[in-house]
Amino acid sequence: MEIHFLGTGSAYPGMNRDNTSLCFSNHGYHVLVDVSGNPCRKLKQINIALEELDCIIFTHFHIDHIYGLPSLLWGMWLEHRKKPLLIFCDKRNEKNLNRWLDTMAVHEWGINFPIHIKTFNGDLSQELLVGGDMSISCFPALHSVPTIGLEIKLENQLIIYSGDTEVNAQIQTYQHIDVLIHEATSAIERNPNHTSLTEISEFYRVDSIGRVFLVHLSDHEPYDEEISRLQLADKIQKAEDLMCIKL
Repeated sequence: MEIHFLGTGSAYPGMNRDNTSLCFSNHGYHVLVDVSGNPCRKLKQINIALEELDCIIFTHFHIDHIYGLPSLLWGMWLEHRKKPLLIFCDKRNEKNLNRWLDTMAVHEWGINFPIHIKTFNGDLSQELLVGGDMSISCFPALHSVPTIGLEIKLENQLIIYSGDTEVNAQIQTYQHIDVLIHEATSAIERNPNHTSLTEISEFYRVDSIGRVFLVHLSDHEPYDEEISRLQLADKIQKAEDLMCIKL
């Protein structure tokens, strides 16, 4: 399995980071989580053709997590994609997603691939899909709008993603997590609807987690200094754009 970090930045404009989005890939099955930056270029940089992407999962509908969708669909149309595209979103965002597709006049382009929208109840924990031997489920997360975290199971590996949220008691319930990908909009300062690196170290049982990768990062934050102060350099790492983790 490969976890590709297409972007690792927070909603604040960054000098060297696109807004946060990830791609989970296994056995040729590719799941894009949120769509930001230049998704067509980023997917090609990690050697995933636009025809090969299987589905998109939107964790929530803040603009920094969804604004790349028009560019992605336009690129797929220009490259004559034919394979159906599956898009998951919270049922409370379905009307907004369809309205956006209508505003873009996507169905007037003459696209040759169906777009299937599947909804979920973001207030509940539930399995979303199984593909490429990955089982991906969602669970409620804490943010200013309906938001989910993701649980990805692969054989005996467990990956948890909480990309734009406060710390979450749901994540504390796992006895062991192999990889935790968690937002850290700040290094130390506590902000509503978000998490700091300090809060991650205080709230979670870090000794029960294999590795922690920080995303949703902001410029000019003392992450390195705080990791050093906490003596967690062997456990916690800042993710970088186009970084890839292989499991």
